[in-house]
Amino acid sequence: MPRGSARRFMSTARPFRLFLVAGEVSGDLHGAELAREIAALDPTVCLQGIGGRHMEAAGVSLIADSSDWGVIGWFEAARRLMPFLRRLSALVDRLVADPPHALVLIDFPGFNLALLKRLRGRIPAVYYVPPMVALRRGDRAARVAALGARLLAIFPFEADAYRRAGADVAFVGHPATDLARSSDAAARDGTARARARIGVAPAAPVVGLLPGSRGLELDALLLPMLEAARAVRAELPEVEFAMAEASPVFRGRLSAAVALSDLPVTIVPGSRDVMAASTVLLMASGTATVEAMILGVPMVVAYRVSRPTWWYARAAFNVRWVSIPNIMAGEPIVPELLQGRATAGEMSRAVLALLRDAPARETVSRRLRSLAEAMGPPGAARRAAAEVLSTAASGLERPSSRPVR
Repeated sequence: MPRGSARRFMSTARPFRLFLVAGEVSGDLHGAELAREIAALDPTVCLQGIGGRHMEAAGVSLIADSSDWGVIGWFEAARRLMPFLRRLSALVDRLVADPPHALVLIDFPGFNLALLKRLRGRIPAVYYVPPMVALRRGDRAARVAALGARLLAIFPFEADAYRRAGADVAFVGHPATDLARSSDAAARDGTARARARIGVAPAAPVVGLLPGSRGLELDALLLPMLEAARAVRAELPEVEFAMAEASPVFRGRLSAAVALSDLPVTIVPGSRDVMAASTVLLMASGTATVEAMILGVPMVVAYRVSRPTWWYARAAFNVRWVSIPNIMAGEPIVPELLQGRATAGEMSRAVLALLRDAPARETVSRRLRSLAEAMGPPGAARRAAAEVLSTAASGLERPSSRPVR
């Protein structure tokens, strides 16, 4: 944001109100980091929104908790259409009746694109982590660009795709660079510290289990991952396991599954300590693969969705891989076990291959860290926060902007 814009915004006589909308665990984490950076740039800003516990802890006054709003797949989402429409309609009515200075959308494209379409032109809008379009067939980039929001892309190839479509876009870098590098995981002794915190042996090989942050991901992957862990332990009894709990909502479910497996699996809130402590990760595809890439932790990526959703995705996307490391590399740097291959047997074989081959792990780790350099320098959330404040200030300077009542 230009310095002049920052001064104009921060010297305004009355506080500004921003409304943030995020869904699911990853969006909640991004929203929390963004909220903290906005508050650091201007402590007078009032932050309201929809999100989860991390955003609330970061100072966002929530009108609804969206932790369980997310689903996997277009056909699965269709079955929840009526709750979706009720939430959307209620939020549109609220924002039209009492508009904030700016609407800040964070990931969660199924809901946030629908919201943006209904509010287009009424409220200045910023979309942080906009929908991925670079690998998608069709004209989605142009359709998102036409909605008029300021887009803050977290991947350079996404910013390029939106720019070609005529969008108002900036590449701010990936927030995982901040999450990873600000933690002990980035330090030389980060592995030892993380292992001490979660209670696994300092010298044992550790397999981190990340079955996902959505209920449907747990349906598909939790039990196969535990079965794979059993097979790995049968081959290498010295291996220890740590499982990331994406949300407290899933605590009972994870604990029950681990108890039934009769395996010594340590359940850890969040994913960062699990990643930092692990020799190899067995994980669901998603945002977490980016953080693992930045930390340079070798991983096996698994994913499974319904058959109709899988067919639709293959038709909609022009991509051979689903994990960000492989997409960025243009080749399979990390194993991907998708659909019918996401079985306990395939998972255990891929994990064992990495555990037994230290040179291969080191090669993968170096390649992942090299790919991570393209994600931009630390400070993504701070740059995004500056863009949000600049957009809100610009909206006030336009004569046609509706004032907050």
